[in-house]
Amino acid sequence: MTKTQLWKNVSTQVEELLANSKVSKKFSEELMYILEVNLMPKSGGGNSMNPPKEIDGVMNYYCRYHQQYEPVDNMVMSKGKSKGYCKAAISKWNKANANAKKLESQAVEAMSNGDFEKAQEFATKAKDLKAVMNNPEYYNYEEDWAEFTK
Repeated sequence: MTKTQLWKNVSTQVEELLANSKVSKKFSEELMYILEVNLMPKSGGGNSMNPPKEIDGVMNYYCRYHQQYEPVDNMVMSKGKSKGYCKAAISKWNKANANAKKLESQAVEAMSNGDFEKAQEFATKAKDLKAVMNNPEYYNYEEDWAEFTK
């Protein structure tokens, strides 16, 4: 069920309930207003804080990891829209995520072997990596692109 369908169902049921109850018209209107303001789906999807820009005849999109605009050829696109990150940044993110999963697996293996210190070490490294891999400070435009293109 979509948000719009859910809204229609709820608002219809509330309207019927209010119509069949002994509440004032003013109360009914106020309740419906509160529901609309807080629950009715918004249309249009909002506005981007970093809309695409044309620079030197090339569309540029904002990479949330590198915190800068990059040419369309560098960006990960889907159906003509930017996913919000460039190819080099998502490559680094994927490698970090795979490394975090590997560390977690090593922690489980160490734990099953009874080596709790080693397990704690692996688990801490995985946790630390997961904590930073979504932060822009973890990424460096020049280094990430050099790694991506080699």
